[in-house]
Amino acid sequence: MSGRSVLVTGGAGFIGSHVGERFAQRGDDVRVLDDLSTGLRSNCDAGWRLFEADVRDPAAVREAAAGVDLVLHFAAFTSVPESFERTADCRATNVAGTRNVLDACAHHGVQRLVFASTCAVYGELPEAPKAETERPEPRSPYAVSKLEGERLLEEYARAGVTSTALRLFNVYGPRQLANSAYAAAIPIFMERGLQGQALTIYGDGHQKRDFVFVSDVAEAFLLAASSSRSGVYNVGTGRAVEILELANAIAALTEDPTAHHFVPTRPGDARTSAADITRIREALDWSPTCTLERGLSETLKWYRRIAR
Repeated sequence: MSGRSVLVTGGAGFIGSHVGERFAQRGDDVRVLDDLSTGLRSNCDAGWRLFEADVRDPAAVREAAAGVDLVLHFAAFTSVPESFERTADCRATNVAGTRNVLDACAHHGVQRLVFASTCAVYGELPEAPKAETERPEPRSPYAVSKLEGERLLEEYARAGVTSTALRLFNVYGPRQLANSAYAAAIPIFMERGLQGQALTIYGDGHQKRDFVFVSDVAEAFLLAASSSRSGVYNVGTGRAVEILELANAIAALTEDPTAHHFVPTRPGDARTSAADITRIREALDWSPTCTLERGLSETLKWYRRIAR
């Protein structure tokens, strides 16, 4: 299955660049479409062809997709809090942009697409791990837009574009930046911990998240791309970790003695989020291999290097 031409939209970003690397390691030719609004040129290998363009530009997307065998679609508006303030921008990127990608696939005869969706589509459900069979209850414009993206995949299946959506839980690892509105808890905690500053916790800290290391996520995309299966699959660990527990672990790793700073909960944040990964384990033979302890250690090594 190696030696294919692969387009990674959003491939200069955190997750997309790791996924591009995984396919390049297998011998695939990697192209990236990214407007570099949040991604970095330095995340792209010198051998990759970079199309510096916006996924909302249908002509640019069609040009980038010409002659490719597979599309991995990451380009997105990803901030839950900002999606309440910039709903039109969120929809333009995540819905219209996804349609542009699917249109390009249909036009060029690209037969396989793997879509980066989100656990946010589940909303506030009971504490039990979320399964793909549960009814989505998105609580933010971001989550709604991603669910609409999943439904677009079903629409374009009739045009011959087979696809899989991977609902990503809380992905972390090297290259995840802390200095943007899109930053997640782990990079922010690590940056502040290394600076000896208080770690800011939204709410009481007892909300739970499922943290999955980026190399495991990249492997999930490789397996999904190599399969003919369609539908949606959770990508997580199945283990829910309290934010307070995470903050304490990172404070210990960074030797930060400063007391945590608690602030009000942000809109759209779910109380508990953990993945039921039975479906992806059985269908794609995927399971996470990196423990949280090892993943945090590897991530911290990267942050120490870039802080020098």
